[in-house]
Amino acid sequence: MAQVTILGAGDMGTALTTPLVRNRQQVRIWGTTRDSAIVAALQAGESHPRLALPIDPGVHVFAAADAAAALDDAEIVVVAITSDAVRSVLSHLAHHLRSARVIMTVAKGFDAGVGGGVVQLLPATISELSPAPIVAVGGPSKANEVARGLPTAVVFGGTDAESVNLCHKSFSTPDYQIETTGDIIGLEVAAAMKNAYAIALGVADGLERRTGDPYHNFRAALFSRAIEEMARLATLMGGHQETVTGLAGCGDLQVTMTSGRNRMLGDRIGAGETVDEAVRALSSAGTTVEGYPAAAFGYRLAHQLIGSGVAAASDFRLLDALWQILYKEAPLQALWTAIQQPG
Repeated sequence: MAQVTILGAGDMGTALTTPLVRNRQQVRIWGTTRDSAIVAALQAGESHPRLALPIDPGVHVFAAADAAAALDDAEIVVVAITSDAVRSVLSHLAHHLRSARVIMTVAKGFDAGVGGGVVQLLPATISELSPAPIVAVGGPSKANEVARGLPTAVVFGGTDAESVNLCHKSFSTPDYQIETTGDIIGLEVAAAMKNAYAIALGVADGLERRTGDPYHNFRAALFSRAIEEMARLATLMGGHQETVTGLAGCGDLQVTMTSGRNRMLGDRIGAGETVDEAVRALSSAGTTVEGYPAAAFGYRLAHQLIGSGVAAASDFRLLDALWQILYKEAPLQALWTAIQQPG
């Protein structure tokens, strides 16, 4: 039995208590200051405000001010906070992480590194703040389904086999199946970039709503190009193509393009809202759209590779078009142009 502390009382952090409780692990969940309303509800025995489910009474819930108690003797620390908060939160908690045998992250995205310079994957940031081995989680995993114990298959990845096995043993249930991989780079590239590409796929949904015409062919072409570019990016960074073409890439992108906040942003843009209008509307509803900054970080990362001579500008035509739409007000036609073969 492992002592597991989950950092973040959001949807996924809370959902992961389900497989842990079913495995009779000792579970604590710590909420950031952003989670104060959720923590108050859970501590009062009420349902999670967004998941609409109560938490198991055996799970101990801690407020932001109680980090020391939440992390005391924790063996597995799960990072389940938004990607933009990972550096600041872990920096604040660093001296409480000393007992951790492994840091497991379900946060998906990038970090600009110290000083906002070179873009890096989140495990690189976490390794700066804790010496513990890192295990990343990817694959098609909607929090509301995990919380209800519905069938889910995910991928746990890390370079330390003992840590991966510990997490696998702690979380695996008949309904929460886990594949393992040593390719943490490919896993994290897919986990981060599928959020960005899901926005492009959501645009096709919005176009359907606006015009009344089907855009199935366009959506399928976007999906194919997105997987190609994610696999290319992963390979150039030292990961493996097979990771992206499996659950971590194809699987995760498919479920993200079907439902979720990233698809929703693209849908609103495709239906006629400006990017600023769509982002504001989702933000005012308390929705974090991680694909929006991920597109910018991914664009910067791609251009780091292009600048170093290991990639060509034509390698990331769809990502470039998406960035132009989100940040430079380019017309939606740019997506169609991007997926056409050059020449």
